[in-house]
Amino acid sequence: MKLSTTTSDHDRIQEYVKKLRQGNFLETLALNVAMGIHAEITKRDETLEGFSPKCVDELEKFLGQQIVDDDFYSSTAEEILNHLTDWLQTGRTEESLWKKVAVDSALTFLEPLDLSNRTIDELTAMLGLASKTVPATEPQLFISNTITQLLTSAPPRTACKSLLRIWNWQEDAHKNVFFWDHYSTGFVKLALKDKDPVNKEYFYFTGKAAWGIIEEFGSLGKDTAKLHCLLSAYIFQQAVPWRNEIKLAGTGKNGGTNLIDLMGWGERKDMTTSQKLLRIEQCLKLLRRLDATIKWNVGKLGCDMNSLIWDIAVERYGLRNIFTDEIEEPIEIVAFIRAGRWAEFFFNKQGKNANPPIALYEFGWISESTLKMNPYHDELAFLIAINITTESAIHTSGKYTVKTVLEMVMPKNEIELARSIKYKAQDLKERWDKALMRLIELDWQIIYDSETYPEWLRPESTTGKPKDCKKRIIDLLLEAGITIKPPGKIPALIAAKKSESLPRKRKSASSDPLEWEPIQKACEAKGWTKQTVIAEKLGISQQLVSQLQRGKAISPKTAAKLKKILPKVLPELSI
Repeated sequence: MKLSTTTSDHDRIQEYVKKLRQGNFLETLALNVAMGIHAEITKRDETLEGFSPKCVDELEKFLGQQIVDDDFYSSTAEEILNHLTDWLQTGRTEESLWKKVAVDSALTFLEPLDLSNRTIDELTAMLGLASKTVPATEPQLFISNTITQLLTSAPPRTACKSLLRIWNWQEDAHKNVFFWDHYSTGFVKLALKDKDPVNKEYFYFTGKAAWGIIEEFGSLGKDTAKLHCLLSAYIFQQAVPWRNEIKLAGTGKNGGTNLIDLMGWGERKDMTTSQKLLRIEQCLKLLRRLDATIKWNVGKLGCDMNSLIWDIAVERYGLRNIFTDEIEEPIEIVAFIRAGRWAEFFFNKQGKNANPPIALYEFGWISESTLKMNPYHDELAFLIAINITTESAIHTSGKYTVKTVLEMVMPKNEIELARSIKYKAQDLKERWDKALMRLIELDWQIIYDSETYPEWLRPESTTGKPKDCKKRIIDLLLEAGITIKPPGKIPALIAAKKSESLPRKRKSASSDPLEWEPIQKACEAKGWTKQTVIAEKLGISQQLVSQLQRGKAISPKTAAKLKKILPKVLPELSI
């Protein structure tokens, strides 16, 4: 006899719902789901082992979170109460009725899984009886050294910038979204691309879809840039990285790579291991979408190509959820990685050594402390470190102005706001000083220009601004010169590498190289501080002025042009 739905009966049903929730009904239901799957397995192979208590625990957890809701408990309570009196009168127990209802419910859940048409491997995987073997992965970095080599040529360098300088992404009239990085020898233009999981064909993200991915750079960009550098370090060790695939593991429990530890997350308590692995997978997914159009010319060498920065696939390992067919809380992930086709031109040792050369071979070094830096607690220091690391192989002097460094790590409008709003100027100065002190702690080389960066302006100075100084502190800071070089042996290694690669020519007494530093100082003495003004006065591009200020050597062609115009606009300069 079915219960009527009076108020008192509703209250009685809800009381029984509490009893079901507090009892072992959900565990019994999960057990019967597991038994149903196992029964299908033993029909085909009776020798296979039974399921584990852990499997039942996982099923119970999933059922409680996503399948079994208030309506299910209410209808189950009502069904039990409808039959309970008659059931007890036959001498059977209330517990046995629970078991019967649990069996019926389990069959309802199992029916759409179509177990009879599943393979034996799929069925055993459902119960966690069999899982894929984690393959051997690359050995851990930084075992015996605190520094390692990595790729720093234009494509990976631009990719790193695109993850951190999201304000430089642009959209054209056709809703194509791109990140364009110009160099004196060509350009790298990035777009966002991925493979359709159904037809396996590549497509580009445009408009809102592209900007949605770039928004992810805002929350994951720093971690993704870290991971990008790690991939570059591992790929460096491959002779033919555009062909050879490497395997990197998340936890390293199989004795190989431990990406969690390399990312500096080993001691973090705010995320579970599964959450750390899933975050790494998210970062890898972002890297997989970076696609480059590259045009490059160096002397007689050149390339014109389209290439993914990284070819990446990720496998999860762990218990597969039988209802979603997904491993939702992996115990391990393995990334299968290969460099894009760009590496054949930019990181090809045999191609560089060919006669005549047909490719480049460009790389730098990175320190373990840079990668393990917390990009949220030490945000500005981290951003400076990553940018200088990727620039250091080409900008060997390490000489910058403070403004030039800040323009690498924040939008220009933020810097201009600091010029116009006092409290923002104070905040920027404090952040800058804190970042420098953190870099010094990590053994970075920081040298202040004696003329433009006075003692009282430097971090931790106890001396105030001199009374006879008329300029504002923020203006002095932005114009101050500073040398920033990576820690340890890295600067010496880069200098030695550059010295080896220089062509051996006999020096001519009449061909003294033209230096930019005295030209810059002469321009400043005339009040020409803006790059656009300097470019106009000297008859060169603003982009070239920016590169020269960052330490780019003056090419013979540019030197010849400057030697003609400098006596006219800067007659006081001796050249």
